[in-house]
Amino acid sequence: MATYVISDIHGQYDSFMNLLSQINFSDEDQLFLLGDVIDRGPDGIKILKTVMKMPNVKMFLGNHELLMMEALRNVDECENEGRQDTEELDLWLDECNGGRQTYEDFKKCSAKKKAEILIYLDNAVVAKKVKVGRKTYYLCHAYVVSKRFDDEVKYNELIYKDVYQAVWQNIYDASFVKKLNEKIFPNKKYIYVLGHIFTQRLDHIDDQGRGLVLNDKNFLDGYHIINIDCGMALRNRSSRLACLRLEDEQVFYESLEQ
Repeated sequence: MATYVISDIHGQYDSFMNLLSQINFSDEDQLFLLGDVIDRGPDGIKILKTVMKMPNVKMFLGNHELLMMEALRNVDECENEGRQDTEELDLWLDECNGGRQTYEDFKKCSAKKKAEILIYLDNAVVAKKVKVGRKTYYLCHAYVVSKRFDDEVKYNELIYKDVYQAVWQNIYDASFVKKLNEKIFPNKKYIYVLGHIFTQRLDHIDDQGRGLVLNDKNFLDGYHIINIDCGMALRNRSSRLACLRLEDEQVFYESLEQ
């Protein structure tokens, strides 16, 4: 049995399935998906439908899943109230967020399947602690939550402020770090595994310009951060999907299927 973590698939179903094949993922293993499985790529809904059937895969909320839920609520409210101010929907569908294909595929789903997807996302994890051997990993999409929890905390258990912080915050933003008057992460003994900011943006690439997992053991003078977002959102030759195995911190890569 092995424990794997993947983040920011961004609708690239083929690369995702190829990566699962590469690691010989089985029913005995556990996989944590740290959000942003949808948008930008072509098959976000297909990925959601697939992982919903896999009991050993745990879905986390990312900022794109949050955008999706806010946009769909916006559509329902406008239809029910006769309004046309679809601001949240427009934001999701904007090219910068790339939600249009996800939205079109969602609309093609049956009413039953739509409800199942939304219930699934409503129960998505936002933050989780996983103990492997003597190490404790704190998993999240972008940043930690303020609420204390034991093993995990879900979207439907948090106030909006905590959810927004956990899925949108850029931990590499100097202004964010500067304004904090307290420790930026809960515990220096934890290893924080996250995505959200692709490592190409941090100039962490291999000799072919492809994204690399950034394993920073001294982030902000003492925190251990592992960023596993290797740029599938970019949809170019630098894009790779990364998978971290927690038992030994070995990394597996799958290039974007083009």
